Amino acid sequence: MTSRWPGRIALTFVLWLGIAVAAWILGNRPQPGLLALYVGVGAAVVWLFLDVSADSEPSSWPMAREDPVRVPGEDPRLDRLRRLVAHHLDGREVGDALHRRLGELADQRLVARYGITREADPGRAAALMGPELTSALPSRPPYPRLTAARIEQLLQRIEDL
Repeated sequence: MTSRWPGRIALTFVLWLGIAVAAWILGNRPQPGLLALYVGVGAAVVWLFLDVSADSEPSSWPMAREDPVRVPGEDPRLDRLRRLVAHHLDGREVGDALHRRLGELADQRLVARYGITREADPGRAAALMGPELTSALPSRPPYPRLTAARIEQLLQRIEDL
């Protein structure tokens, strides 16, 4: 196997000589040492890139999955609510995640229908939500553990707003 470097060095010299002569003909005063440094560094970078890319295999990216991540028509918000309910029912401790989400749903419904939120107008919101929904959405601990039937009643009440 023969080395590529003698040909590369010769090509670099010819390129340097061509640039220097062209600059001199155009009336410039090229600095041969500095020009040789630029041409040499440029050629070294190009050859390094070509040598490295010739030795490496092309990337093969996996094709996109044909199966959808989510069933068409499935609502991700409903899926999140299902997980929150399952975690609330099966968890050791009662956190605030389900209560906060139910409060957000109630606020969304109140804003859409009446233009208010529980935070902005708590009296009017409490009157519209009713005592059972208002008492089921505490803003601080302790949060009561809700049964599946109770959660369903609360969601039905939120829908009825």
